[in-house]
Amino acid sequence: MIDYNTCKYSNDLGAGGMQDIYALIVFGKEHRGTYVDIGCRHSVHHNNTWLLEEYGWRGLAVDLADHTANWTENRPNTKYMNFSAFDVDYASEFETLNMDSPIDFLSIDLESIGDRFKCLKQVIDTGYEFKVITVEHDAYCQDVTKEKNLQRGLLKEKGYILVKECEVIEDFWINPKYINEDQYEMLIQFNHPGEDQCPPQNWLRYEKNYDWTHFFDIINLEEYKNKGLC
Repeated sequence: MIDYNTCKYSNDLGAGGMQDIYALIVFGKEHRGTYVDIGCRHSVHHNNTWLLEEYGWRGLAVDLADHTANWTENRPNTKYMNFSAFDVDYASEFETLNMDSPIDFLSIDLESIGDRFKCLKQVIDTGYEFKVITVEHDAYCQDVTKEKNLQRGLLKEKGYILVKECEVIEDFWINPKYINEDQYEMLIQFNHPGEDQCPPQNWLRYEKNYDWTHFFDIINLEEYKNKGLC
């Protein structure tokens, strides 16, 4: 997932932008959570929730492209739907899967301008809440200022806090009703346009040889701060 010598990401296993790692940092390795992965693509490669399922999570995944075979083979705890994101009755699916509100993690990664906000609103309008949300806007390659602002306006209105305010690819949100500040404070950052798309936290640069899939084993935040690692 990560080239520790350069802190660059390879398009192989797990999320390309550390969405899965962020979720695991927030919830801890013992948590067995629920997720909704919309625009999920392949079940393993460059996937935002594969690592979560490896740690015992379960959920719903949706993609317009047909990846049914590899999801069936690799993801036994996830219901995969080869549907348009807009043709899914999310409330009904959540109920069928016994996914009560709040659901732990929502990931939206669609490609067309406007679709991310449209899908986000459709899911939020179900009345279900989420503890953590990542939603893509792709400002690095498209003029999506309007959509990005619509996303942010909707989620702030609903009480979510923007933890990773990224002007490049994607925002990371938490719901303060369910997530305490000490669970996410290390993740707070702002990415300006033109910056390296790799998350620039100092703890990545100092600990290149650390297995970041187990970063949440480190619980002494003050010690890390004293070392200047975050």
